[in-house]
Amino acid sequence: MCLTIGIICILLVSVVFVQVKTVDVIENSGVSTMRESELRSELASWKAKNEEIENTIKENEESIEEYKTQTQTEQGTLGLLNQDLQKAYMSLGYTNVKGQGIEITVSDGNKRVGYGDLLVLVNELKYAGAEAISINDERIVANTDIVDVQSKFILVNTQRVMSPYVVKAIGDSKYLESAINIKGGIKDELEAEGKNISYVLSDEILINKYNGNLEINYGE
Repeated sequence: MCLTIGIICILLVSVVFVQVKTVDVIENSGVSTMRESELRSELASWKAKNEEIENTIKENEESIEEYKTQTQTEQGTLGLLNQDLQKAYMSLGYTNVKGQGIEITVSDGNKRVGYGDLLVLVNELKYAGAEAISINDERIVANTDIVDVQSKFILVNTQRVMSPYVVKAIGDSKYLESAINIKGGIKDELEAEGKNISYVLSDEILINKYNGNLEINYGE
């Protein structure tokens, strides 16, 4: 029982760490070069972000207390484990998910979009708190490989994808937009290199489940 509570506590702390990491990454992305009006806007945004983190910490503390209470009975323990199992399936990518988020289209322009561009874009979305991501309907999971094949095409989950690349992400659309649209960020970089990028925000982004197998070869 104590082991179950310990694992849950570690997961909750990890969520807070990722959110704090998001703030650090974006705050270090050239804020000093912004105009005063942009700085004011960013300051308001990060104040809201900090408030959200504080609320998350409070919610996590309340969740821990709830776990402690409910694990006093076998039925309560089973209910909590089932909830965590469903969350784990979603995190691993084994379920279709729908929610608010962003849909980004990246395509070749004067220069070809490379696998590195897609890697940077995916990482920026992760830092901004994306809960699910896909590229041309290929779900991004823990063991996803995004690789270039002889500078001719790109593989995602061993599946060939071609320009235009439609990258979907589910999460807080405000933070996802900020992550790619920040001055000097991935959008500015791609456009400076002569590549095309556009995006739309939506309350109904649909991301399909991962159809492969997650293998653990060395962990126990």
